[in-house]
Amino acid sequence: MARSIRWPLNLCAFLAGSAGLTYAGLGGLGVLLAQNVVTSRPTAPENVHVYAVNEDPSTPGSGTIELQRTLESEQAGQYTLSWAHGLGRAILDETVDATATTVTRRFHGVDGIPIRGTKRLRVMSAPQRGIKDLGLPWEEVTYPTELGPAVAWQIPATEPKPGHWIIHVHGRGATRVEPLRTVPLAAARGWNSLVITYRNDRGAPSAPGGHYGLGLTEWRDVDAAIEWAVGRGARRILLVGWSMGGTIVTQTYFRSRYSPLVEGIMLESPGVDWRATLEYQPIVRRVPDESKRFANWLLSSQAGRLFLQLKEPINLDEVDLVARAHEVDVPVLLLHSAGDTVVPVGPSRTLAKTIPEFVEYEEFAGARHVRLWNREPQRWERVVGQWLDERG
Repeated sequence: MARSIRWPLNLCAFLAGSAGLTYAGLGGLGVLLAQNVVTSRPTAPENVHVYAVNEDPSTPGSGTIELQRTLESEQAGQYTLSWAHGLGRAILDETVDATATTVTRRFHGVDGIPIRGTKRLRVMSAPQRGIKDLGLPWEEVTYPTELGPAVAWQIPATEPKPGHWIIHVHGRGATRVEPLRTVPLAAARGWNSLVITYRNDRGAPSAPGGHYGLGLTEWRDVDAAIEWAVGRGARRILLVGWSMGGTIVTQTYFRSRYSPLVEGIMLESPGVDWRATLEYQPIVRRVPDESKRFANWLLSSQAGRLFLQLKEPINLDEVDLVARAHEVDVPVLLLHSAGDTVVPVGPSRTLAKTIPEFVEYEEFAGARHVRLWNREPQRWERVVGQWLDERG
């Protein structure tokens, strides 16, 4: 999950009168909660207002941009701006001025649709606009899944070690660009990389009803990607998951027939405990407990087929990595930030304390969700690089 779960306006209307809700109202609110957990959306919203763009006439595609001040736009570090549904992109650089409501920052590298005239955009955590920004050889490949073909980026190692492959999995609502921060470190250490798509992504088939399975269905696409890599010589595999991608890769490890080949798992800002993650969302905290319990029951029961049109129930116990910590017996690198406003850091801390013999835990302070590299790139690369060295 690369951003917080979006809740519809009619849910807010329910909340406004929640104190006097009838049993039917409480149940209806529970249905809305459950629906928003599993409903996928093809693109994230461009929800940051643009107030002014001042381009540098001497350096095309660069200049300064005045943005609405939000948690995403005010964060220190390098990011990607995306507008016109991803048809325009640029690199967002340092802040040069800020007020209570605005932030002015430098940008460069405009690609695609011009930025001048843009009224709204999205600030993405990845510092790369796309795969080409890595400056590494790459190829777009297709691998078969149970729902149809899905695309992936294959990036060979600079000097490949025989059979060494890493499968990179992005989070909810994000794209393949999100995990690219790990790829150069992997390539330099002899690991081939496969950066995949999974069901409901652009470039992958839609799941029945367009629903997420919170890892309980998406793992099958990772399993298919591993099979594709094994067919090309993969014998030692690392799984890297960002946000909900962390849930997906751990489910892959628990369930895949290829799990004996997995020699380590890296989790970046992961969804370790989905009950805790859902409770962490600001609006959900105001929902009556009766509605929360009903939503959890719907997700995990056969009634979900009727109310939510799920193909199969979502057992939240299955995606509770803390509860299943005893099943982990490979090295895990766990990175999280105390400043994460989307996925709570508490379950990650608990997991690290529960199985310290397997989990190497690195906690960051002020970084927002999946923005650890952006805040402290040298520290992040040192930790990840050392862990990859140990796996090699």
